[in-house]
Amino acid sequence: MNLCGHYNGTFAVASVKASHSQPHLLPCRIRFAASVAAAVPISCYGARRGSGNRLAFTMSCCKAAIGRDVLVEENDVVSETERSYTYVMKFGGSSVTSAERMREVANLIISFPEERPVIVLSAMGKTTDLLLLAREKAVSCGVSNVDNIEELSTIKDLHLRIVDELGVDRNVIAKHLEELKQLLKGVAMMKELTRRTQDYLVSFGECMSTRIFAAYLNKLGVKARQYDAFEMGIITTDDFTNVDILEATYPAVAKRLHGYWVSDPAIPIVTSFLGKARRSCAVTTLGRGGSDLTATTIGRALGLLEIQVCNKNFCMSKARMERC
Repeated sequence: MNLCGHYNGTFAVASVKASHSQPHLLPCRIRFAASVAAAVPISCYGARRGSGNRLAFTMSCCKAAIGRDVLVEENDVVSETERSYTYVMKFGGSSVTSAERMREVANLIISFPEERPVIVLSAMGKTTDLLLLAREKAVSCGVSNVDNIEELSTIKDLHLRIVDELGVDRNVIAKHLEELKQLLKGVAMMKELTRRTQDYLVSFGECMSTRIFAAYLNKLGVKARQYDAFEMGIITTDDFTNVDILEATYPAVAKRLHGYWVSDPAIPIVTSFLGKARRSCAVTTLGRGGSDLTATTIGRALGLLEIQVCNKNFCMSKARMERC
């Protein structure tokens, strides 16, 4: 994957500023999913300036195949959507690990009021790892001890604390927290966990983070709408824990997002890493690199040439940056 780009000036996000007087001081590696790294030509260029003198580093990808695991048709782009959205922004778990980080992400989005981004969001911090640890304990702890699983308490406390600090209604995630507890009790009762159930279990992190963030943007007066990727049209194989995205995804995603934009424009806040199995209709996960793959898939479906992959420092990895 050939990348090029330079940056000269001051990069500001909310109250956090990092000065770069020379191009080589820019964080020089861009993270991209392993499954798409070999197939996406990307061009990174300069800095985009929004209101408040904030800048964001950007990258663009050509309308080529977006990954060896993604089936693509050349003519599957719905042209109307190209006028609805301008680019995709993906934020990893480290970008939304606290209320303060969520505020900074929101400030970055608000800095470009003229843009119409699609936001792809990961689970908060280490939530996915905590869910997997809770899974292991639930298998052997017994139903009566599920409430005492430390990781479950940590997940609950983290999300409720962030909700409270952002001034968002707890009801946006109350249902998911209860469903998560009941799911773990089911695992404890069965004393086993299938790959299908594991995919459903780890989906709770993304489902809660996106709901919190969408609610916070709406609280700020920025109209946003939360989407679960598995209900938005991302269709996959039934190989749970490491699925492939099917080509039927592209027109489905484009139709859904375009339809909502025409009827009631709002910034989409989409769960990363998730899909829906074609045959079983169960929740699936995309495996390693799945959050970035979600962003590129949505970009391809909408015919967008620009994708921004940001972590907490706006420093990317697993790809080389070179001057043009």
